[in-house]
Amino acid sequence: MTQTNSRKIGLLTLWSIFMLVLGNNIDSDFVATKSFASSGQNPEIVRLDNTQLAGQNLGDFSPYLPDRGDLVARGDDFYYSQDENLGIGIWESKPGSMTYTNLQYDELMLVLEGQLIMTPINDQPQYFNQGEGFVLPMGWSGTLAVGENGVRKIWVSYMGGIKGE
Repeated sequence: MTQTNSRKIGLLTLWSIFMLVLGNNIDSDFVATKSFASSGQNPEIVRLDNTQLAGQNLGDFSPYLPDRGDLVARGDDFYYSQDENLGIGIWESKPGSMTYTNLQYDELMLVLEGQLIMTPINDQPQYFNQGEGFVLPMGWSGTLAVGENGVRKIWVSYMGGIKGE
């Protein structure tokens, strides 16, 4: 199997997981929606804002977790489950880095544009470019660095009741 085919299969797998989590087939008619899951019998589908996915209308850049690094970022949270254990959003950052120490949740990241450089403690950096994704498992420690042209990503986190940590 060629590296290109492996990459396509990997991207298709990540996208499938993302779509399964959303429980929705995305089409080209996106509607801006911020939502918490309802406890009703038939909750509404949450559509992602196509304009925000393209990097527009994400607000102003501001310091992002300054106690852990020098990133300047912006973004929007599209969805949280009723119990706030599952969150989905878009995030964009200018170049910089931050440190993770014993990550307290699982997070899938899919790079829409730019580059993320993930360096586990005492290991080699791993580069993730447009169209590539990965999962940071709970307990991960290392450095997240944003490439020289910045990054925009979709994130999906299972927080287990610790939203915002």
